[in-house]
Amino acid sequence: MNNVKTYLETVIKCIFVLFILLISCFNLRAQVSLLEKKINLDLRKTSIDNALDSIEKKAECYFTYNADLFTDRKLINLNASNESLSNVLRKLIPDEGLNFHVTKKHIVIVPITKKQAIITENELIPYLSYRKLSGIVKDQKTKQILPYASLGIRSKHMGTISNQDGEFSLSLSAENLNDTLVFSFVGYQNTQIKVADLQKNEIEIFLTKDFISLQEVIIRNNDPEALIKAAVHRINENYPQQASNLTSFYRESVLKNNKYMIYLESVLDIYKSSYSHQNNLERVKIFKSRKIYDVTRLDTISFRLKGGISGCLQLDIVKNIPEFLNKEYAHFYNYRLADISTYNNKPVYIVDFKPKPNLSEPLLEGRIYIETNNLAIIRAEFGYEKHRLTELKDRFIIKGSAKTKARPTMVKYTVSYRDINGKYHLSHVLGNLKFKVKNKKKLFSNHFTTSFEMATTNMKTDNVVKFKYKETIHPTTIFSNHKTKYDPNFWGKSNFIKPEESIQDALKRINNSMQQISLGNSEDI
Repeated sequence: MNNVKTYLETVIKCIFVLFILLISCFNLRAQVSLLEKKINLDLRKTSIDNALDSIEKKAECYFTYNADLFTDRKLINLNASNESLSNVLRKLIPDEGLNFHVTKKHIVIVPITKKQAIITENELIPYLSYRKLSGIVKDQKTKQILPYASLGIRSKHMGTISNQDGEFSLSLSAENLNDTLVFSFVGYQNTQIKVADLQKNEIEIFLTKDFISLQEVIIRNNDPEALIKAAVHRINENYPQQASNLTSFYRESVLKNNKYMIYLESVLDIYKSSYSHQNNLERVKIFKSRKIYDVTRLDTISFRLKGGISGCLQLDIVKNIPEFLNKEYAHFYNYRLADISTYNNKPVYIVDFKPKPNLSEPLLEGRIYIETNNLAIIRAEFGYEKHRLTELKDRFIIKGSAKTKARPTMVKYTVSYRDINGKYHLSHVLGNLKFKVKNKKKLFSNHFTTSFEMATTNMKTDNVVKFKYKETIHPTTIFSNHKTKYDPNFWGKSNFIKPEESIQDALKRINNSMQQISLGNSEDI
């Protein structure tokens, strides 16, 4: 009996060893096949990160690595003509302490001491598995771009939005391999894509218009004012009643006569108190930031946004109830059920609101989007009536000279929320403002355009941390005056609202006259 047992144990061990050898051989063939792929490349004065991005496109593969491996590396030149991928990688990364391991189309760059015989997909995660997905969102029929479309991982606190040109950028990791990306836009059907099915790092997304008839929706009340009151009444049911930590991309800019004077963008850590405590102040901590000045365009006018971050947080209209949602001010407004559309594959009411004529104080006008099923406020677009803007100049402008007169010519805001497991969270805030500034000593006026924008890219609702006060900046800080350092190696791996081409072109044009912080310069601006 013992002999039989010993024999069976030996057979099982042999089968196991054979199985391991087969897996290793299969993995080795995949590794050899990809690393021997021939590519052409010609790069000049580029970073290792950017070079790897270029190789990804040429070799149709994805790199996984810890960004700290290449910190402080000098810009390199790289030329390859019909060379194997392994040779190209060794030219780019000659370090003997680093090695390349292939798992399917992923090439993992790891220290040799951490290299394993077999690396599974789950084991990619400790090496900061990273994949930058970018693209554009368009209408399926007209091919027109869809600005500020929402995209994110289904049922997870991770996502971003497209910019005003419909472009987006999102960072994915091995953790997202089995997840589903969802793209949403008001009036359109959702489009869903499995992360594992993505073949390219740059994609076009086409959304189809969703038409809905009034018969498909139960109209709870024909009175739009009563609809607004009901939506406010259900805030405690529809929005989180516990605090959360947000990771958000923030940017603000100032243009003078349509040319960029200031451009700033940051990744922020935000402690957001629950919607049951409307008066609790959120705390904001700067994770990374960069800003650029065109010094040739700065003049006697100290033109700044008054607390751009504060503006973004205050525009959370569900937490900070504005007059048009406040029942005590409802008699100042006219409300109208303008339409019924869809968002996130659900029907929504669209309610227009406008101040009644001849009021002593200027009030906001705009429209609100409310889900028909649960009466959650999911979006609002609003601004001040144009003929009342001259009465509001002191709310927005900081100017450094009494010889100038400034008045706003446009003030518009947008705020939207995202449904995550039945609760609606702040997703995106945008403010656009225009001003006309006249110096008494000059014949012509200057036109300034300012904007601030914040998009939630990640969220944590467990083990929420309330930052220490000394670690934070006050939300009312004039952010463009705040001292910060610029880390150029950071920005390639953050979820962010992709800057429009016009901004990128402007930054290139004014590069020689900018003041900016680089990693090798510790001086603040």
